[in-house]
Order: sequence, then structure tokens, then C-alpha cells
Amino acid sequence: MASRDYVVDVANYQPSSMSTYKHAGARQVIVKLTEGTSYFNPKASTQIKSVHANHMYLHGYHFATFSNSVSRAKAEASFFVARAKKLNISKKRYLWLDWETGDGNSVVGDKSANTRAILAFMKICHSAGYKVGLYSSVSILRQYVDVAKVIKNYGTCIWVAAYPCSGATSKPDFNYFPSMDGVAVWQFTDNWCGLGVDGNITLKELITDSIKKVQKKSMSTKDSHNSGTQKEQKSEKKTGFVYAPVISHNPNWMIQLMDENGHYTGKYIKTNTRWKYFNVKTIKGMKCYKLGTDKQWVPGKFLKVIE
Repeated sequence: MASRDYVVDVANYQPSSMSTYKHAGARQVIVKLTEGTSYFNPKASTQIKSVHANHMYLHGYHFATFSNSVSRAKAEASFFVARAKKLNISKKRYLWLDWETGDGNSVVGDKSANTRAILAFMKICHSAGYKVGLYSSVSILRQYVDVAKVIKNYGTCIWVAAYPCSGATSKPDFNYFPSMDGVAVWQFTDNWCGLGVDGNITLKELITDSIKKVQKKSMSTKDSHNSGTQKEQKSEKKTGFVYAPVISHNPNWMIQLMDENGHYTGKYIKTNTRWKYFNVKTIKGMKCYKLGTDKQWVPGKFLKVIE
């Protein structure tokens, strides 16, 4: 099951020290590095040092001002990448594009033109060797961006902002999750734990290097103790029972169902529940279990096979 990490995103408005966020439960930090083609976050360097000192995972983001200009998008991406390299942002982490209204950035242009500029920006970051993602509000993403094209190019890479309620919030309410494809991170509040910082929750495992180490060790152990054929090792039952464990110690969290094509349905199952599954297959690169009809698939990362 993919971990559900709390993530904060910080800019010049937040303090240089990340210790308060770490103690509140944040495991990852997305630091604003740049904006446009001339602005540097003056606190970025000290914020990054504090991220490392607190043993948290670091990503970076850029605030766009290019609207839907491809040439300006490329210039801003190059500026962003240069700063990320100077600050030694690991290429195991993400560079995020913050594309929203503000500082002259217009989002209300043609959807196709908007998307071309966004993809031009992301391509430069990706070509530089970084993982990439796109941030905006749920309303902007639905109205003004061809999210399907972004996902087609870069997979599950959407960081979506949607606040179910105002005021200090410590935990996400998945009853109000903004259902859409490709969501890797959900920003559920702009005042996490009353600390005056955006609160985010991961829906995708962003820190894959540690997972690969565990998987490699597990595979080596399996190979050394299993004398069966490759076909036998890959075989899997198509029916059985699974358990949906409680996520992040919160019994109120629920798991959203997908259809057989990998589209979220807006329907959920509760955690701490036991289910019979009727089929297993890979959907959008994820092993999924069928709990009923063709619109009742759940990614295996949320489940434990019990029989």
C-alpha cells in the first residue's frame, strides 16, 4: 500500500525552519524556488537546509507567469531548472509547475493553447532528468487544462488544490475529495494545523527510491528460496479475499473505486473492511482487484491479500 504522507509547500511567506512542520507530522516539503524568469525565493536555500536537517524529503516548485505562451514557458522552465541544479535538488524528486491565476499569469485562454505551454514547460524539466508535476486548483484544471494530455505524457502527476472547508484543518476529508484522474497530491487546506501553511496529502508514492531498495531486497530473498519456474512465480489467484486497512490511523478515510479503464467513479469503500475479489489485472500500471462489477476496482496498493 502506498504511504499517505503529509506534505507542506513553502515560499517566502513561511519561516526558514521546517521543524514545526516536521513535528506536526509532515514528511515531505515542496519549496518554491522561482517565479517568472527573474525571481528567486530568498529563503529557498535556508528552507532547503532545514528540510535536510529535519530528515524530510525535498521537492521544488515554480510559479508560472507565462500564461499560454510556449516561448515564455520554455524560458521559465530553463530558469527553474538552472536554479534547481544550483540548489542541488535531487533528480529522484519532483519539480512542480504552479500554474494558477496571479502575478500576471492568465489561465482563461484557450484550453489547447494553455496545455501546449504547460507541456512545453514540463518537457524541459523532464528532459533535464527530473520527475515533473502540475499544480492548480480543481476548477482551473477542469476548465482550462487538458489534464488527459498531461497524464498521457507524465502519468499520475497532478497536484490539485480543493478545500472542503475554511479555517485551520489538520486532516483531509476524503468524502470531499475532488475526483479526477491522475491525482498524485491533494492540497486540502491553506492552513494546516493552524500553522499558516498549505496542507497536502499524497495519493501516489512520490519517494520511490526507498521502495525500490525494499523491492530489490525482497526479490533477492524470494529468488534464493524459490526453486519454482518463472511461470509458477508469476501465477496469482483470480479470486480470494482482501482487507482494506485503516490509512494513516484515520478510520474515516475511504478508498475511491475505479472502473475497468482506470477512471475514478466517485464511489468509495470504507477502510478496516474485508472484501471478496473476483479478478486481478493491471490498470494504468497498477495491480487492481475487482470487488464487484466492472466499476468496482481498487488499486492493490490500498489492500492486503488475506486468503
